[in-house]
Amino acid sequence: MRRLGFVQVHRMRDSRCGYTNKSLVAQPNSNKLMKINTLATSALTVLLAITSINALAAENKSSNTGVDVAKAPGENFDLSGYKLQLPVANGHSVVEVAPAMLRDYESNYFYTDKSSGAMVFSCPSNGATTRGSHYPRTELRSLSEWNFTDSHSLTATLAVTQQPDNRDLIVGQIHGDGKGSEALKLRWHNGDIVAGVKTSLNTTEIRSTIAKGIALGEQFTYSIVQQDHAVTVTVNGASQSFTYDASWDNETVYFKAGNYLQDNSTSGANGVVFFYKLN
Repeated sequence: MRRLGFVQVHRMRDSRCGYTNKSLVAQPNSNKLMKINTLATSALTVLLAITSINALAAENKSSNTGVDVAKAPGENFDLSGYKLQLPVANGHSVVEVAPAMLRDYESNYFYTDKSSGAMVFSCPSNGATTRGSHYPRTELRSLSEWNFTDSHSLTATLAVTQQPDNRDLIVGQIHGDGKGSEALKLRWHNGDIVAGVKTSLNTTEIRSTIAKGIALGEQFTYSIVQQDHAVTVTVNGASQSFTYDASWDNETVYFKAGNYLQDNSTSGANGVVFFYKLN
């Protein structure tokens, strides 16, 4: 209180003497103070800008390094060797998106999940089907074709987030062009991963369960590795191998990955699959 009183009296004396406070009390240089304030403001502005940019970048990045949720799947994943088949009618078959168009393609059936950055394959049970099939698909078809010689592989990390009414869909294949040439179908059946195998061309599929009890939304990893006539399928570290006979020698095959629904009911029930990695 004394100090406040002293200041008040002192100011009264200043005014009576005709002097300003500047002439009686030491003051910092106003130009220097202005420069310091300007520099501080500029530094704060830069810091806020950097913080904003970093926050936006973090918001646009998924937990997968290098994946940007603001981009189309083809900009986050190398899909240059694939075409995309959609559950949309085109004459007697379906719409296909060629590699040149696939890089920045997005639709209700194929898009980037804005939370995880996953490549999403969505397919309704009442969607259009390819010629020769009774079931719809949103599926990548590799353009690299091969025979049962040398070595070829497909690996993926994915999660089924929604299953159709009958709880069946296919997430990976070795497929050929001829009749009965589905060499391998990797099936999801209500959380079990089942390999459907034709070790002889155009024969009945034999099914073998590789993993069980995977929950909707739970990530799992599969690999399909072909070495000459042997194919090894691994799901979350559990493996089974199959030997294909000479009937496949002249058959050209290729990989497929995505969401090949095994439900064609008119209900329009959706199956949805998130792919986090595909090689």
